[in-house]
Amino acid sequence: MIKELINFTKNLDEDFKNLGVSPREGLHILLTTKIIDDVLSIDTQNYAYAIYSKKMTGESELLERCKFLSQNAWCIDTNKCFDLPTKAIHSCSPYLVAFKCEHLEGGEKYKKNQSEKKKQIHERFGNYFAKAEELFLDDKHKYENQVFQLFFKNGDFKNLLAKVIDSNQVEYMRLSNIRFELEQNSKDSKNKDEKEDLKNQIKVIDNQMLHVKPLDDSDYILFYIDKSLENYKVVHQKYLADKLFNTEKYNTKPNSEGRIFGTSNFMNGFNSNMPFLTHQTASFEITGRISDEDAKLLFDFQQILPRKILPNPLPIFIYKDELQKGLISLFKDTGFKLGYKELIEGLWENYNTDFANYYLLNWQNSKDGLLFQDFDFVSKFEYEFDAQIENLFEISEKGGKSLVYYPKIKNVFELEQSVFKPLIQSKYLKLDYFNELKKDDYEGLGNTFQAYSKYRKAVYDFVYKSKRQGIDEYIFTDMVFSHIKDDLKQNNSFSIKEKLNIWFSLFEKFKHNKQENEAKMASQLKSYQEFVAQLSMGKVDVDNATDKEFAFAAGQVIDYILGKSQAQDKSYQLLEPYLQQAKCQEFKRAIANDIARYKHAINDGETRFKSVCDFVLTYDTTVNMKELMPEILAGTFSKCQFFHKDEDKK
Repeated sequence: MIKELINFTKNLDEDFKNLGVSPREGLHILLTTKIIDDVLSIDTQNYAYAIYSKKMTGESELLERCKFLSQNAWCIDTNKCFDLPTKAIHSCSPYLVAFKCEHLEGGEKYKKNQSEKKKQIHERFGNYFAKAEELFLDDKHKYENQVFQLFFKNGDFKNLLAKVIDSNQVEYMRLSNIRFELEQNSKDSKNKDEKEDLKNQIKVIDNQMLHVKPLDDSDYILFYIDKSLENYKVVHQKYLADKLFNTEKYNTKPNSEGRIFGTSNFMNGFNSNMPFLTHQTASFEITGRISDEDAKLLFDFQQILPRKILPNPLPIFIYKDELQKGLISLFKDTGFKLGYKELIEGLWENYNTDFANYYLLNWQNSKDGLLFQDFDFVSKFEYEFDAQIENLFEISEKGGKSLVYYPKIKNVFELEQSVFKPLIQSKYLKLDYFNELKKDDYEGLGNTFQAYSKYRKAVYDFVYKSKRQGIDEYIFTDMVFSHIKDDLKQNNSFSIKEKLNIWFSLFEKFKHNKQENEAKMASQLKSYQEFVAQLSMGKVDVDNATDKEFAFAAGQVIDYILGKSQAQDKSYQLLEPYLQQAKCQEFKRAIANDIARYKHAINDGETRFKSVCDFVLTYDTTVNMKELMPEILAGTFSKCQFFHKDEDKK
């Protein structure tokens, strides 16, 4: 995995690596120096500042510059900052000091430190600069930068910060008053065009207010010294050289090319200072080393992923740079808005033979940082999938008289949307492959939740990694009828028939061991229907009837007799007594009991029904009736084959 990620990142150009970089949310202050009487100092009269919020539309020229300065002055993670063990200062450069507002007087962290009698952030700046100044390559730069250190040591930063905050507050109040007047005018106006114009003016004011808004505890305050980006990069490279590895303990001495090798810090939980976490019986202390160059590439890759400038999931092709570049170029050209499915569709026509031998990475930006959810090798991707759902149970459009039409399924992503998603999605109509299992999202769908929990990874692998062996006819059947069991409780006949359409239409697509000349399920359903139609007219040799034909006929009988119920509750939960039976005799007894219960509503002259009913009540089998549930339900929800029953019971 490491090798593939290194090669992938190496092929990205610098412009692409810088895409998606955003300023830190908060207040950015760029300081300059001045010389008076040969004395160098911070110019507290001439400085530039700007507030950044993700809600803003656009970035100022200052923020555009500052985001790259901070990118080249930030700690790898808080465990490798210069403010240990407090971890409050997140910059790691002599040119930048960055911390959150919560550490200023009145902030939550300030109050906590005060109550616990710990040093406040302004008391730790000396230690910070002592470590930061070690990054300078010579004493000249270190001496020049001492004015920046004195700016914090003398508390001048507080005075300047107060001046900025006061100035912003005045402007914020001015804009608030203007906004209030615009809102009042909008309420009073009766003219539609005028109201729309006022609404647009309010939007402009709202954006202006973001530039001077009061700072939250979570906002950063960043003090930059005005140096070139190259200056920032030079000292940051020295910081990275020391911190890119997980620990310095296993670093080698520089080789003839100046390369250092050490333990990777990339997604690595290795802790050399915690012996209780290390393997106690292995003959080695570490599994291997990587170069500092490769460690930097892995660091770059880890910085790129959260910016959403790469598709997710991300295919990392081996020895196919042209396809990799084509994928990234298409994603970039479309404004990073296309999903993975659309990207594959856009590339498939020209590169379909090349979609093989690649790693597929799926990740998430969590509150705890970058999380790899799946990383797996795909030997060959099978995009095309030929299938057709037939409306075998004659579902009508909701609110209409025309029958539902199912479009042809041409690829795995259409299969995902038309088949897998309806089978295991939540009550919010979402299918989540990797996040924490949430049973609350499946309220009223307990059986569906069980199927989702068991098979969501298999479905993901089937669709995105072409692991077709991961779902067979048994898993497919379990997903279908788990959802149908929930639909029965919800009295949702439309959904039940929809799932039966899916099952009978696509069953063979998931059957791995197909027999030659084996009849398809859709054909068998039509055969069952014809069997019952002929049975009702006494034209069937019942001695040659099969268990599945019996089960389908039983479903037809059950649907008929339940239709005679006078009870107000005619929900499909009335099917429960039948579906719970395992033995044929008990199953038939349940049917006989209901026939006796509704005998008064059954017309003695209904000879066709009687023919089918007599067959059902005299047939016997040792097969577990639960195994025949698909045929029983098919009979129940299929059109009546011995006559058209009157639902309204005139």
